[in-house]
Amino acid sequence: MRRGVLLFSIVAALVAVPAYAASTANSVNVPKAYAKQIATIKRTSKVPVILPTTLPFGGKVPKIYAVGGGTRNAWTLVLTGAPNCGGADACFLASFSAVKGGKLPGKGNVKVAGAQSAFFKDVTCGASCSPASIWFVYHGVLYNYEHKDAPKNTKTVMTRLAAQAIAAGPR
Repeated sequence: MRRGVLLFSIVAALVAVPAYAASTANSVNVPKAYAKQIATIKRTSKVPVILPTTLPFGGKVPKIYAVGGGTRNAWTLVLTGAPNCGGADACFLASFSAVKGGKLPGKGNVKVAGAQSAFFKDVTCGASCSPASIWFVYHGVLYNYEHKDAPKNTKTVMTRLAAQAIAAGPR
């Protein structure tokens, strides 16, 4: 399962919050889009919320909805293109998650400034397409970012998102 049981259990119980003001033509202000969810996660989770400042899109940013939540040792934030998406691939746009003590899903294959190790997987398509993903370990926490509509230089974009998040520090 691509985003895992944790993501589904956190997101399934939440109502999507419209985040219209957080986007411009080709990017989303990530902390602004998730302002309410970040506040909730900070009360629930011991895992720092490390997020990039902006999320660039390959095309025009659609109307977006932000959902998310956390547990003591993990959190998940998701952007969707429809309210009450429920984890469906058709309306999924991007996600950000963290798990204390998690491990990379493969051998490190990219460098991210400030991270102990990192693994990148580009978009793959079969019966459906999976998003571009980057996992990185920072201070004993595994962070995972997924993006369905990244600009064409996906590997560079995803690596920069992770480095930007580390440089920005906890939200």
